[in-house]
Amino acid sequence: MAVDQDEVIGGQKNFWLYSKAKGFNLTHPATPSSPPIYPRIPLQTTKGDVAVDPAKTALVVVDLQNYFLSPLLGRPNEGIGMDLVDRLLKQAIPACRKANIPIVWLGWGLTQEDIDGMPPTIVKGFAADTNFKGSRKVGSLGSEIGPLECHDGTIIDGGRVLMRGAWNSEFYSPLAVVAEPGDIWVSKNRLSGFWGGTGIEEILEERGIRTLLFSGANTDQCVGGSLQDAFTKGWDCLMLKDGCATTSPDYAKRCIEYNCEGGWGFLLTCDQFVQGVDNTLHSPADS
Repeated sequence: MAVDQDEVIGGQKNFWLYSKAKGFNLTHPATPSSPPIYPRIPLQTTKGDVAVDPAKTALVVVDLQNYFLSPLLGRPNEGIGMDLVDRLLKQAIPACRKANIPIVWLGWGLTQEDIDGMPPTIVKGFAADTNFKGSRKVGSLGSEIGPLECHDGTIIDGGRVLMRGAWNSEFYSPLAVVAEPGDIWVSKNRLSGFWGGTGIEEILEERGIRTLLFSGANTDQCVGGSLQDAFTKGWDCLMLKDGCATTSPDYAKRCIEYNCEGGWGFLLTCDQFVQGVDNTLHSPADS
């Protein structure tokens, strides 16, 4: 009887193992012949079974900040953004906590130096944002938002648009309250968080993170840009299909998903991620 031997995909320093019976092994042992790594999380994706090592995996949450989501700034209080937040709070984030998978909160956080050197194309893109109810309540990057009245009548300072440390650049409060001290916070100054010296690469490498689960908004912009750069730089990339959202037309979202499952990595749902964590394999006997 023929033995289903693992195929090595990649180079000596960065490889996967693959077999028809077990699918893609993304656990990253030291060598192809090293003992199998456990625990491992078995995941069903659109292109087959994948196994990941929770100790080498992180969830990257992109741009779910007050600026993009808060009704105090005129953002819709119903719709795809809020559905996405709810899904992360009920599924993806609890699954990460259960599996001890760290969470990377990756969002805009500009300095004055960033503003002074900001390309006009980036500024133009923000000016085209129309995802507001009623009149627009914010200006261009770095401009003062001014005071905002909360639902309880208290007044807060909205701060300068997407500047580091400003209220509007903080992660949306329902998400911020579930953050933990061991989480990773990274500020970016472009659509991609893997560009411009954000420090995310060094942080991930220091922690031994090889596999990234991507979530956030917008699917075809900051999520897609970050995922593509991470893929190019050698990380395993898995996109949580319903853990991402966009205000762009559906074809823009489908284009990113098509490429993600086809060449950049893998595509799965939050429910599939939860099921995988619940079915974590702790030894070969569990297989």
